[in-house]
Amino acid sequence: MLKKSLSLMLCILMLSSVFSVSAARFTDVPASYDWAKESIEFLADHSVINGYPDGTFQPGKNISKEEAIALFARMLGANEEVNASISILAKVMYEDSIKGYDSFANDAAAFLMYKKVLADSDIATYLSSSNKGQPLKRYEAATLIAKCLGGDVWLKSNPDVTLSFADADEVPAAAKGYVYFASEAGVMQGVEDNKFMPMGNVNRAQVATMIYRILSQMNYTYSACIITNIDSVANTVTVRDANGAVESYAINKNIAVMLDGEQTQLTLLTVGQEAVLTFSNSALFSLEIVAQEVDEVYEGIYKGKSSDTKGTTIKFIPMDSSATLSYLLTDDYVISYNGVGGNLSNLVINDFVKIHVEGGKVTLIEAESKNTSITGARVESITLEPDVVVTVRTLDNELISATVRTGASIRKNNVVTTFSDLVVGDKVDVTFEYGQISSVVAIGVEKKVSGSIEEITISKTNSSLVLNNGTNTTKYSISRDVDITLDGKAATLYDLRIGYEVDLVTSSATITEVKVKSVAAPLQLTGQISIVNTSYNMIVVKYTDTNGNLAEKNVFLNSAKILDSNDGKIKTIRNLSVGQNVTIAGTENVGVFEASSLMILSNAQ
Repeated sequence: MLKKSLSLMLCILMLSSVFSVSAARFTDVPASYDWAKESIEFLADHSVINGYPDGTFQPGKNISKEEAIALFARMLGANEEVNASISILAKVMYEDSIKGYDSFANDAAAFLMYKKVLADSDIATYLSSSNKGQPLKRYEAATLIAKCLGGDVWLKSNPDVTLSFADADEVPAAAKGYVYFASEAGVMQGVEDNKFMPMGNVNRAQVATMIYRILSQMNYTYSACIITNIDSVANTVTVRDANGAVESYAINKNIAVMLDGEQTQLTLLTVGQEAVLTFSNSALFSLEIVAQEVDEVYEGIYKGKSSDTKGTTIKFIPMDSSATLSYLLTDDYVISYNGVGGNLSNLVINDFVKIHVEGGKVTLIEAESKNTSITGARVESITLEPDVVVTVRTLDNELISATVRTGASIRKNNVVTTFSDLVVGDKVDVTFEYGQISSVVAIGVEKKVSGSIEEITISKTNSSLVLNNGTNTTKYSISRDVDITLDGKAATLYDLRIGYEVDLVTSSATITEVKVKSVAAPLQLTGQISIVNTSYNMIVVKYTDTNGNLAEKNVFLNSAKILDSNDGKIKTIRNLSVGQNVTIAGTENVGVFEASSLMILSNAQ
């Protein structure tokens, strides 16, 4: 077992105000979203919610369930350095609960489980493959808000709440108390006609406003400290912060005292333990102790070594911190340098290191030069949220995933561009700085291919299409901004069907353009006219389908020849009337029936 050095805690004192103001940073927050602008900019400034690489925020885009989990965890301080040991312990404690889910919000979910916001039974609701990309519903937002604000405790003492919303009956029974709590707290409000609309989706602007309201009310600040005295009679605890300041706090029933994520009593704490104090509006809100030892792997910057009678100590700065950590080496530690065996003498100040700690000592050091590079790799996948992450396959068939650092450069086909133009299959030379991508030189080859669609998969992160060209089948990724036309008209991925004949334009192994050839299927229909719409040159025909069921079909007569069998004359749509029996021939193209001919069998009675 391995304990995260709490010297990190002693190097950090975070007492930041939540009311700084920033200049407008996003290009797509129009005047219609003025009500959310302050919230969006504040949360962006404090790294609670992020924009997109193209400088947009997309305020009207629905927030997904896994995105919501990440946001609420950040709101409770998951990304604050002072809470680093809590985040680490949460991942260890709830590893079994989240390991089966493939989501960027796994660590955030563990943090919320540690904070008692989520239970084990909640994880699938937010992170399962079928749920994580679904929009967050308003009643779900209310539930998360209430739990983050301690609503569970309040509702235990106040179980009989009554919702005054006109659509209260539509709120799921398990969420009624949380909706009441969130609305009474002023974080969520009703909409028009005094409705709550529990099943409505929450967009990015709305969730930013909700979280901003919580932070404005609670005004959370954090401080790392060491316990210097405990008075269980007077119920007070005395602590010393990183600056040496000593302060005593009365611990009343409203202050949560936590030990390794569980409620505890002062009598179970000991002098010398390192603690995190959370304040709300300058008043003590909670006191948390992390005593459990956990294994950890740090990524950081090597800052040297020293030796004394205790042994050799290595010093480094974690990538997500500014504090220097020091750990003793075990007697049998192992070190690799640039992928091969080495020793401490190989390390150079500012090298990139991965430090493996067990039982409070370093067992393994994986080190490499500050700047490294690979050539001739192929892009396997690209993720744009919450961070830009690129996975490449090297010439040795090794998969390497790395975050793209802020300010990283990319050239594709000798043109400076953005990472949104990088696609699966591009050949790349990648330069890394401290384990993050600092530059990419890419080559993409454009090709035109034709065939029929055998399989199509649509997902939030990586849609794909399998094409049969008559000889073999090939799987292609689909570009995020793919251009699709169907019979010359703009279409979407959802308009594509298995069996469609298509012409594709590909860049490397990624489809950038899809042109669907005619997919018309011949059709003959006999039935009775139920609607005539001359404005749209369309009629509705009732008929009996192949299963013997009565059905209706919209039929367009744009170029149809209309013949009346009663008198043998050619007619127009204005001669058609409700109740006439007709036989129609034509083609059905993506659900639209275009008639080529129509024969009137009998006139309406």
